[in-house]
Amino acid sequence: MKEKYKKSLLFGMIGIFLLLVVVIIIIVLMNVFKTYTYTEIESKMVEGASKYLSQHTELSLSELNPTITISSNTLVEEKILKDLNKLSKDTNCFGEVTVTLNEGSYRFTPTLTCDHYQTIALKNQILNTDSIIESEDGLYFLNDYYTYRGEFVNNYINFAGYLWRIVKFNDNAFILVLADTVNSKNTYAFDDRYNENAQSNRGRNSFLNSRIEESLQEIYRNDFKNYYPYLLEMDACTSQRSETESDTTGDIECFDTVPTMLSLLPIYDFMNASLDHLCNSTTSRNCSNYNYLSNTRYRYWLLNGTDEDTYHVYYADTTGKINLDYASAKKSLRPVLSIPTDVNYKTGNGTNESPYEIYTY
Repeated sequence: MKEKYKKSLLFGMIGIFLLLVVVIIIIVLMNVFKTYTYTEIESKMVEGASKYLSQHTELSLSELNPTITISSNTLVEEKILKDLNKLSKDTNCFGEVTVTLNEGSYRFTPTLTCDHYQTIALKNQILNTDSIIESEDGLYFLNDYYTYRGEFVNNYINFAGYLWRIVKFNDNAFILVLADTVNSKNTYAFDDRYNENAQSNRGRNSFLNSRIEESLQEIYRNDFKNYYPYLLEMDACTSQRSETESDTTGDIECFDTVPTMLSLLPIYDFMNASLDHLCNSTTSRNCSNYNYLSNTRYRYWLLNGTDEDTYHVYYADTTGKINLDYASAKKSLRPVLSIPTDVNYKTGNGTNESPYEIYTY
């Protein structure tokens, strides 16, 4: 009986051992021959590019040399990445990762091309699906920018946990404005310093060194620190303009500019969003018509002051009418920021129900 028991135990142990060997072989084969989705491959390319840079410190990027492109072939040769054709069910796959130094951090932008797939940038996705028009709501080419105009336009985009509207874009940058005023009851003075001309603390209507500039810098540091690689510095168009000024090219406001990471909406961008032909001056009530920027929860500051004194600043009320108030008054904010146009498109069609989504790596 004991001999029989020992044999049974031995055979059982051998059986368990063989089963474990078979399981291990299956797992190894699954990993060897496993294929990945295109998105997973793009993420692997980014991981590989990051590792490659850490191994090649001589390639460190700088302000003088802020960009480098690393091919998938290089990553394969360095044994950092497997051949893309072994990672994908597709054929003839090739990829590269563009690495850009921005605000002290690296931005990784992978591009994968196979027989049945091509990574697409958000800018290209929009231009492939939206026609450039000259009437009605939609996308126009205006002042060297692709610009959204009208009341019902599909220009919603999710970024950094907030919903935005795409105001305009060119080959290099998207300009986004928060879809509504900030989701809080906090209000901000544009500026509350002593104004010699007004002989009071009505503030100054210049963005540079203002309280509003300080507030935006604080919001940038607190709310966007995880997205520094994707935020571009802008030249905020800060010059004053009159209430009767009709110019919408930006020549007036952009006479003076201030480099900044977060800004406010300049008057001419607000006016250009309207399709009302009677929107022909800064404070024209008609500028709120046929304008997706109208109708907000709270009144909010615009970027420019009047040129008729040094202490009045323009703001938009909840219906989109542009008015003037002392710089020391308090209003809500509707920040403006810029992201690169080569960010990779993920999903969405720009509607409120399905806003554009992008990949951040």
